[in-house]
Amino acid sequence: MDNIPPTYVIPNDLCERAGVATVCRPVNEFGIFAYLPKKCYHGDKKSSFAPCDASLFNVRQDVILFQPILRKLVNEANGTFLSVQGFISSNEPDKAELLQLSLQYRSIIRACLENLQDEIMRTKGAEKEELQSFVTVFYSVECIWHLCEILFVDSPPGNIVLPHLLEWIRFHFPKYERKAANLLSGELVSLESHPDYWEIVIGSLLQGRIEVVRALLRLHSSSSSDPFKLADQSLKAMPLYSIYAGISTTEFNLRWKHWLIDTQTKIEAKMFIMERNLDLIMKLVVGEEAAWNEIQKQCEAWYELLAAWLLFTEPTIRSFELGKFARRCISRMGVRDHMKHLDRVLLAAMELDILQVIKEIQHMTENGWFVTHLTDLLYHAGRLDTLDEEQQGDLLAGRLRESFLLDYGTLLMGHNSLWQVGLTYLDHCPTDGLNTIELLLPRIPLKSEARIHKIIREAAKRDLLQVVQSICKVQGMVSLRRRRLGNALTWALKSQDSNFISFLADKFLREYGARGELLNTDLLDNLGSCMLTSDKLIFLGKYCEFHKIYQSGDFKEAAALLISLISSRITPSYFWVTLLTDALPLLECDKLVLSSSDTFTLLHFLEEKSTLPELSDKIDLIRLALARNLGRALTYEAQIVQ
Repeated sequence: MDNIPPTYVIPNDLCERAGVATVCRPVNEFGIFAYLPKKCYHGDKKSSFAPCDASLFNVRQDVILFQPILRKLVNEANGTFLSVQGFISSNEPDKAELLQLSLQYRSIIRACLENLQDEIMRTKGAEKEELQSFVTVFYSVECIWHLCEILFVDSPPGNIVLPHLLEWIRFHFPKYERKAANLLSGELVSLESHPDYWEIVIGSLLQGRIEVVRALLRLHSSSSSDPFKLADQSLKAMPLYSIYAGISTTEFNLRWKHWLIDTQTKIEAKMFIMERNLDLIMKLVVGEEAAWNEIQKQCEAWYELLAAWLLFTEPTIRSFELGKFARRCISRMGVRDHMKHLDRVLLAAMELDILQVIKEIQHMTENGWFVTHLTDLLYHAGRLDTLDEEQQGDLLAGRLRESFLLDYGTLLMGHNSLWQVGLTYLDHCPTDGLNTIELLLPRIPLKSEARIHKIIREAAKRDLLQVVQSICKVQGMVSLRRRRLGNALTWALKSQDSNFISFLADKFLREYGARGELLNTDLLDNLGSCMLTSDKLIFLGKYCEFHKIYQSGDFKEAAALLISLISSRITPSYFWVTLLTDALPLLECDKLVLSSSDTFTLLHFLEEKSTLPELSDKIDLIRLALARNLGRALTYEAQIVQ
């Protein structure tokens, strides 16, 4: 793989002449703009580039997972990922269950490939080429995942992997199965005259489809001849290893050697020499080198040749032996010096080098989806424990898994609708996950109130109170700039910031002083225990309650509340005159509502504030009203006593 980083040209003349600078933008983006560096000793003078048109270029990573057609892959894989975490948290790791979860991942990839193939049929031009590149990427992902599932997750009894390898090859190279089906569904007379007949027979043989080979040979016009009958008997008698057959590998190998000697004897006796292709087939099944050299060009890849070669030479091969045979096949096909990325990953897997597999799949262009989910599955399957042993107690496996989860979760956090999916990956990072969420949540663009409430809920769910406060304060200030005091106070109450709440309560009181009308009374009437977060909010809530009681005609209750506000000493200094003015109509009521004690409280308060310039034109009127009410109150109280 070419490790030289690509170069991107900023299409701007000013940037080219002056230079550029960059600033980070929210999640996975940064901005580039023209910038001429200046030192303190350069002096403040007009730029040589002025006047000019400035431009800002937003640059972000090209994320193929954000394509609409791949969105389903992301969401469905997230469901399986959460199933893995839920299963592991409630149970001990179980191979059968993890295998089922691995199959779920593969079915998601297969569904994605089918969707891409359907979409390719409907598109043209550049878009079609892009979709075809996606197919190539996810075909490789599926192929590698399938092999890793066989070698690292399934772990068949005795580590005998050939039956699974053959299934893998058949799944990813289905052309001979399709051709054989088409051949058998057509005209069955003189089938050997079909130009692809022998190619299909040999291709099916290489994939271990012995019954298909026998069926095709029986349809040959010479099938009743002795060579064909002998070939059919030999293929029918050929031992095929199965873990469910109930025999040991030793017994199977004994049967295999007996069958091999018998078949070689027939070949040496030239019993198949009359039909060249039939003779070639029989030489293949006994592993004759010359025959294999002749047909290896029929194999599309070295690993297709590997599975076929092992079937007829090492049928009981174990997983730890795959590496050396894989290298032999690579040399045999002459691809050692021009191996593709997929070849390198598959070779590393067959050599059971998990760390190298992980290193290689990091370079795939699906933006970390593959390496994240596969590493997580292998970690829970216990296949990364060897990394910890090599590092002498350093928990490398856990840190490796977490680093991929962090990268992938952070990537998804940069998308408008997938950020909540990204959170679920960060939640399962025990070391840095919560800190990363705390940094990224406030950076999500607050485009709508519904999204803001979602972000706040997610932050509150994780006890990130600072994030909740920060977002609510920002929204409160936005509402304040728009002169929506009620909305601003609602956000301030959610933030639980007493200073901000006091500031807004002060705004309400000053607005009342300027207009003579309380705003958002429905909100103020229903503050409840929220008003306890600030003294000024308590005063505002109680003062609103005073107005409500006064308007309802319960003057005695209103008077009692007014006196308590004056006595509480939480009244802002600029509101003293307003409270004294509000007392005037209560003092002049036809019915006595203020007792002598209440009146003395008002008198003391008035004398304390008598020097206020705002009271200069009202103080005499208030004193007169207080004196008259005091006389009425004393007379009434004296009568009560008598």
